[in-house]
Amino acid sequence: MNMHAKPELFAPCFPIFELVAESIEVEADMVRFTLQYGAVEIDCEAQADELTDSTCVNRTNDPQNDVEVDYARLEVDDRTPVTVIRTDADLVDGQKIKLTEQQVEKLNQQLEWICIEKFEMEMAA
Repeated sequence: MNMHAKPELFAPCFPIFELVAESIEVEADMVRFTLQYGAVEIDCEAQADELTDSTCVNRTNDPQNDVEVDYARLEVDDRTPVTVIRTDADLVDGQKIKLTEQQVEKLNQQLEWICIEKFEMEMAA
């Protein structure tokens, strides 16, 4: 039987590493971030999905002037491995690793805040 194994199925996971919120950079749909445990860091890159969400906008103090406005936000899938772009750990640049649910949840929360902040800045301009 000829069977090929996908390398993504065997991606290592680092559950004790924490996401460094200040390290998150967004460029189009590419997200770069750092996982850290003590002095050891893993810089990663992941492709995010663009979703549409809405928020309430009101340029006055009168609640009847509230308007729902759509904006684009990014979200990283918890099933897709991310790519290592630089590391202090025993990994190879370009290797795929798997994020834990907590790491993905924190990353997506930060991405949502970044997208809302960017949207608010565009609305203020």
